[in-house]
Amino acid sequence: MLCALLAALALGAVAADAATEPVFFKVGSDPEAIAITPDGGRAYVVNRRGNTVWALDSATGRPVARAIKVGDDPRSIAITPDGARAYVVNSDSDTVSVINTVTNKPAIKPIKVGEGPEGVAVTPDGTRAYVANEYFSTVSVIDTATNRLAGRPIKVGSFPTAIVISPDSRRAYVANEIDNTVTVIDTTTNRRIGRDIKVGFNPVAIAIDPDGARVYVANLLDGTVSVINTATRKPAAKAIKVGAFPCSIAITPDGTRAYVVNALSDSVSVISTETNRHAQMDIDVGFGPAAVAITPDGARAFVANGLEDTVAVLELR
Repeated sequence: MLCALLAALALGAVAADAATEPVFFKVGSDPEAIAITPDGGRAYVVNRRGNTVWALDSATGRPVARAIKVGDDPRSIAITPDGARAYVVNSDSDTVSVINTVTNKPAIKPIKVGEGPEGVAVTPDGTRAYVANEYFSTVSVIDTATNRLAGRPIKVGSFPTAIVISPDSRRAYVANEIDNTVTVIDTTTNRRIGRDIKVGFNPVAIAIDPDGARVYVANLLDGTVSVINTATRKPAAKAIKVGAFPCSIAITPDGTRAYVVNALSDSVSVISTETNRHAQMDIDVGFGPAAVAITPDGARAFVANGLEDTVAVLELR
């Protein structure tokens, strides 16, 4: 993903607004991705340099275990609905590491997937993990019961970087970075549905609202977020303008807000999903933010700052 590299061109963070001033915790080197357990108790942070994952107590920000070693160049993480395992994609190893969240150690040997895996999502029913492989533009499917590949790789658009699953586990939406599209996969057949959906320039992150009605896509080089109606499979006529280089997006559990990380602006944009407009002024966070995750109760957002090795925690209410 280009987020961390391009954020290195930024001028640095500015002081946060007092009303939304984040609390910072130190983590490993170059945090790239973050996921929170379903009970909200832990935040798992992927650190690209050092090839580790840190497990943090989400209340105190303190590590609860030693750094967990994974494969080369880890990029993203997804946690199963029961909170028992975390799936981490390792881009340079072409593998997925599986972490036991009770022991905070690898559960099995890494699973070989396609080349250059970049994104991962676990179905809400917990039965499968879908992995977006940038090179050769495929999606691999892992059966989480056996931790083996299920079927052949699914061909998608060019350079898939991010993936999200619908709440009913029946659809996967894949953001394709190079051809500026979103591929829709029927997860019952693992086949593409119709033509890919055109979005903005360089889509690198994707999220879906809790009722599955809309998909939000962060377009890195446009500085916009596209909104796709999942019933019509068409984007809204006008994309939402956010900060510079949006590279991660998360939606609150109640579906009212979308939080968008802007790597080059060192900020988070807040979108009202009712109006699809800015809900408030952008929130200044740390230097080179790369990822955002929201706690299951919607009370806090965790932002991984790739260029200062911190996680910023924002109180949302």
